[in-house]
Amino acid sequence: MKRIAIYGKGGIGKSTISSNLTAALSDLGVKVLQIGCDPKHDSTRLLTNGAQEVTVLDYLRDTYPDERKLEDVVCHGYKGCLCVEAGGPEPGIGCAGRGIISAFELLQDLEINTIPLDLTIYDVLGDVVCGGFAVPLRDGYADTVYIVTSGEFMSIYAANNILKGTANYNPDRIGGIIFNSRGEEEEYERVKRFAEAVAIPIVASFSRSREFLDAEKCGKTVVEAYPDSPLVASFKSLAEIVLMGKKYTAKSLTEAELEQIVLGRTTTHRAITTEKPLPQLNVDSSPRYYTSRNVQKNEVLHGCAFAGAASTTLAVSGLTTLMHAPRNCTQFAYQLATNAVKRSYICEGTAIHGFARPEAICTNMTEASMIFGGNEDLRNSLNTALRHGQKNIAVITSCPSGIIGDDVENIIKDLSVQHPEATIVPLIEDGNVNGDFMQGVIDACIGLTKAFVNRSAEKTATVNLIGMKTIATNCLKNSATVENILAQLDIKVNCRYLGNTDIADLKNLTAANFNLLLNPDRFSMMLKQFLEDNYDLVFSKNIARPGLKATIRWIREIGETFSKTAEAERIIKALQDEYLLHSEFLRKELENKTVYVASMNRDIDWILEMLAAAKMKVQKAIVIDRPDYTMDYDVQAEYPFVQVIEKYDLQDLIDDINQQEPDMLIAAYPMAVKESIFQRYIPLVPDVGPFGALELADSWLSFLKAPTVEGWRKDGN
Repeated sequence: MKRIAIYGKGGIGKSTISSNLTAALSDLGVKVLQIGCDPKHDSTRLLTNGAQEVTVLDYLRDTYPDERKLEDVVCHGYKGCLCVEAGGPEPGIGCAGRGIISAFELLQDLEINTIPLDLTIYDVLGDVVCGGFAVPLRDGYADTVYIVTSGEFMSIYAANNILKGTANYNPDRIGGIIFNSRGEEEEYERVKRFAEAVAIPIVASFSRSREFLDAEKCGKTVVEAYPDSPLVASFKSLAEIVLMGKKYTAKSLTEAELEQIVLGRTTTHRAITTEKPLPQLNVDSSPRYYTSRNVQKNEVLHGCAFAGAASTTLAVSGLTTLMHAPRNCTQFAYQLATNAVKRSYICEGTAIHGFARPEAICTNMTEASMIFGGNEDLRNSLNTALRHGQKNIAVITSCPSGIIGDDVENIIKDLSVQHPEATIVPLIEDGNVNGDFMQGVIDACIGLTKAFVNRSAEKTATVNLIGMKTIATNCLKNSATVENILAQLDIKVNCRYLGNTDIADLKNLTAANFNLLLNPDRFSMMLKQFLEDNYDLVFSKNIARPGLKATIRWIREIGETFSKTAEAERIIKALQDEYLLHSEFLRKELENKTVYVASMNRDIDWILEMLAAAKMKVQKAIVIDRPDYTMDYDVQAEYPFVQVIEKYDLQDLIDDINQQEPDMLIAAYPMAVKESIFQRYIPLVPDVGPFGALELADSWLSFLKAPTVEGWRKDGN
C-alpha cells in the first residue's frame, strides 16, 4: 500500500487538492483512505457531500476506551473512498499538534491498518512546525510527500520549511511540488525558480477557476461535479504521477537564499549591540530571584516543583489545594503528605495538622485535556470548590497545563472578580518547569505570603519560626523543641512558617517582632531574604540549629531581645549540665574510638562537637560540596580541619577510608568499605537542639557491641 502526505500552508488549497486527488484516484478504481490532519476538520467534506463527520479527537474525548470502534470514525465517501478527520481543539486552546499524535495513536489502536487499501492520503497543515504535525513524516506513515504552494512568498516559505522538516526524518521521499495558483502575476516564475533551486519538479499546476467554488457550493469535488472539465484531466494526470511514486531528495534553502531566489533581493541582518544596556530603559537589570540550589546551579533536579508546592499548601489548615494535573500526579503529591503523616506518627507520635486532613482537589486532566485544553476542567473545579464554601484556594499547575498553555491566571482573575470573598492563589509551577521540589516549596511560601499576609498587623512580643520542613519526620519535633524553650522564657510563637499553621496565623505573620530560622539551608535563607526584602521583618543573627553551642547562641540572643537575659542563662545552664552528664556516659564507651566523617552537608559542627565531648578521635572530616544537599552554614569557620571538596572520585574516597580503617564511618549514605568498619548515617534533616547528636550517638553503642561479621555469612562453610 502506498502512503502519501500532502503538506501546504494553511489556506493554500491543500485540502481541495487532496480531496480532488482522492476523487480522481477513486475514478481509476483505487481504494483510497484520506485522513484530514487539520484542526478545522474540513479536509474530506467535499468527498461526503458536505456532511460533518465525527472527528477522531471528539470521539476519543467522549467515548470510553472499551466502547471505541473503528467504524465510528471512518466514513464512506465518493465512489467508496474512506474518510477520517483527526480534528482538534478550539483556536487558542489546547494543543493541536498533540491532538494529531493522539488521533494517530487511536487509529493504530483501532487497527486501521487492517483495512484493505491501495493508498492513504494524509492532508496536513504545513506551516505549523511542532512535532505533532510532523507525525506523517515519520517512518511507518507517509512514503512520499507532496507540497502544495502558490507563488506568494509566505507560501513558498512554508514549502521550504516542509522540506527542512522532511530532511529531519527521511529526505529521500519528496514526490514533487504542486502549484496552486492565486492568479497573481509572476506566480509561476517564482515557484519555478524555487523548484529549480531545491531540485524538485513541479508535478502539477492548477490555475484559479470558478469551478472550484461552484463545486464547493454543492459539497462536491470538481472531479465529481464537472467530470469533463480540463481541471479533472489535470487531477487524473496527478493521480497517475502519484501511483508511479517517483521520489526526490529534500533540499532546503537558507532564508537569505530564499529571499534572493524568490524575491530577488538581498537581506541584511541587524547586528546585536550592547553599547546601550537595559538600565537606560529604566529597567531593573538585576532582579532578585529566590531560587533553590538546584535551580541556581543548573543541576539535575531532585523532585518537581509541583510536588514541592503541594507539600507546603497541604500543610496549611484552612487552605484548599487544587492541583491542575492528571490524577496520577496529584496522587504522587498527596502521598508525600500522607506518608509524612504516617512516618511522623510512627517515629514521633505527632503529625502536621494539615497533612492529617488535607483539603485536596484534582482537575483530573486526561489525554483529552492535553488536546482540547484544560481551561474548562480548571474553571469547573474552581466553581465546584467555591460552591462548597471553600474560600481560600491555592491552584498548582502540572506539566501538561504548562505544555498546552492553559490560561490559568486569567481564569483565576475572572473567578476572583465573581467571588470577591474568596482568595485564589495561582502557583504556576508547570510540573518541574519552575525547578525542583525545593523550588516549589519556596514558590508556594512566597505565593501564599503575597496573597494572605497583612502588612500592617499590630506588633506583639512574639516569634515566628521560619523554615518548617513539612515532610521531614522530625518537623514537629524540631519546632516543639524550640517552642518548649520559648515557653520557658514566656514567649509565644506567632506563626510557623510555613507548615502546621493555618490561614489566620499566616495573615498575622507581620505581627511578630522577631523571626527565628529553624535551619541554615538555602530554603530558609531564601525565605528570610524574601521576607526582609518585602516585609521588613527582623531576623535573629543566630539560627535554631543542632548542637549545644548553636542552641546557646540563639537562646542568648532571644533573651537579650526580649529582656529575659537571666531566664535565658538559667535555661542555658540546665542544658549544659544535661549535655555534660550525657557526654560522660558516652565517653565511657566511645573514648579513643576512631571516626571518619564523610558528609554532604556543611552543617556538621553539631556532630564534631559531640565527637569531641565523647573524646573520640576524628581521623578526617570531609564535606562533599553538592548543591542538592549542601547547607549554607560554613563549618570551616569553627572547625578549620574540615575539608570541603567540590569534585571527588567515590572509589578514591572508599580507598582512603579503607586505608585509615576507622572504628566508625559516619557518612551520608552506605559505602562499600571493609566489613570491620561500622557505618552510621548523617540525617539529612537533623534534630534541632543540643541533644540530637547525643541521641544519635546513643544508637551507636549497641551497634558497636555487635559482631563485625554476621554469623549467617559463615553458613555452609
